[in-house]
Amino acid sequence: VAVNVSPTNLLEAGFVEAITRQLVRHDLPAEALVLEITETCVISEFETSRRVIEELRDLGVVVSIDDFGAGVTSLAYLSSLAVKELKLDRTFITGLVGGDSDRELDLVRSTIELGHAMGLRIVAEGIEDNATLELLSALGCDFAQGYCISKPKPASELAFRSHLDAGSSTTAVNGTRHPLVAVGPDAKGTP
Repeated sequence: VAVNVSPTNLLEAGFVEAITRQLVRHDLPAEALVLEITETCVISEFETSRRVIEELRDLGVVVSIDDFGAGVTSLAYLSSLAVKELKLDRTFITGLVGGDSDRELDLVRSTIELGHAMGLRIVAEGIEDNATLELLSALGCDFAQGYCISKPKPASELAFRSHLDAGSSTTAVNGTRHPLVAVGPDAKGTP
């Protein structure tokens, strides 16, 4: 389950302990939780954020940089954070297919390659069509998120399964199998 975390929550005293209590209460392994933080959240209080992210990593929780590329994170900041995942901002994804410039494609390809070189998994946000999903799959993107996969649904209608159990399974979209694993809706209403 991925949860957006505000800067206030991340920097709150006792945050990591509260996460630990909830994992124990619900009998969940730490790696079943992904905490999504924005670039600006990290930059505003870098040293404190870095320490909290390290504590979460040591606990086994996955920390993700949400909306990557839309903010101000430099590669120097990224290289010193114990994050496990980058979520490419939808502004880079929506114009990939049929766009006038190859620059966006080169930027997304380079970001995926860089992320993989740093041991990170990459999530593409805002996938609206099969052509974009297939292109991102070919580029080696690890996870997909967007209306092409699923529109927002009530939690009662979601089928939960661990990506840890998914192995080499694929996601079916409009009858076609894709190697990207679908991610459920986030707090912004984007699946």
